[in-house]
Amino acid sequence: MAEFYKIRLKNGAVLLFEKRNLPVVTIMAATRAGAAYENEGNKGLAHFTEHMLFKGSRTRSQKEISSTIEKAGGILNGFTAEQITAFWCKMPSRKGFLGADVIFDMYANPVFDAKELAKEKGVIISEISRKHDTPAHFLFDKAKELLYEKPFALSVLGSKESIVSLERKHFVDWHKFYSSENTIVAVVGNAKIEEIKELVGKTITPFHCKMPQVRAIPSNKNKEFIEERKDIDQAHLALAFYASKLSEKNRYACEIFNAILGQGMSSWLFQEVREKRGWAYTIKSFLESERDYGHCIVYAGVDKKNLKKVKEIILKEIKKFDCLKLKDLEEAKEQCIGNWQLEMEDSERTAAALAFQEIATKAEDFYEYDELISEVKLQDVKAIAKIKNYVSAAVVPKS
Repeated sequence: MAEFYKIRLKNGAVLLFEKRNLPVVTIMAATRAGAAYENEGNKGLAHFTEHMLFKGSRTRSQKEISSTIEKAGGILNGFTAEQITAFWCKMPSRKGFLGADVIFDMYANPVFDAKELAKEKGVIISEISRKHDTPAHFLFDKAKELLYEKPFALSVLGSKESIVSLERKHFVDWHKFYSSENTIVAVVGNAKIEEIKELVGKTITPFHCKMPQVRAIPSNKNKEFIEERKDIDQAHLALAFYASKLSEKNRYACEIFNAILGQGMSSWLFQEVREKRGWAYTIKSFLESERDYGHCIVYAGVDKKNLKKVKEIILKEIKKFDCLKLKDLEEAKEQCIGNWQLEMEDSERTAAALAFQEIATKAEDFYEYDELISEVKLQDVKAIAKIKNYVSAAVVPKS
């Protein structure tokens, strides 16, 4: 059983701590402000703000932030999702306090230098172009765009037009969401938690800024998108449909459904499309879910002539869940629980999972994963497979 502590600090921040007797520690500072809280005009602001927090604080330059972590043997990174933006470092435990000091400083005290902001626009636009030029990633965004109404439907990265329009005042205003009451600190590893508590209280000052309501409005329509491109040799397909939110109990049935459908070489889709027919190198399914939304995406890279047939197989395999056997269910439970245990080995993944779960329900639920998976019934998984609407998006070689 994990040695876990959850502490509500005086400034309103939540501290999640899993103690491990290993010589490494991950320290993560996260705000509940993600891309889902943007509008069409400022789309991309949450992710752009993430970039800018690495560009310098009131006491450290960009180079000082990165070199302080890296020269101490650590790694530094961040991510932006729909309902969270997070910054983390993984350090040798003896340097954990130093890592925490850097993370909390950049999180709480960014300067949003106008010159750095102007330069970083080019970096973000390059990132948008890279995603467009990577068909799989482009289609993951396109599938979300087809599933939901705007602005939630739009990419976390924003558009080139929205990025160009952003000014320093937008970042300063957005950073108000980094208030103490919106802050979750996750520490996984060997750390002196009293020192971390004191540092969080000293660095992240109390501030009230309530998050608005997320409106992830589903379009509830079957939609199809196809784009032809030059200089690609295979077709890329994404088929997506609504799934459970991370805040819903039936998300555990969803995880079992996903494992059976498209996780690993023993999955139904891998067996049918790759092993039986040799039509794809990559075919898989995965879940995208946070507190207020959830969907499943199936991705395949195939020869253009097989695109329609592979789409038909995906839908056929989903319908096969009507005949799901108890043996399939029990094997999938073992797979889900085993994969969860393997992922827990990584302190950074555990810290992120704790933060996501705290936002969705409560962090303690993370440690009940195996029990909640074990409780799923055959009918629960069959019900997940009864999809009412789906969307498909494809990028194909130009004839």
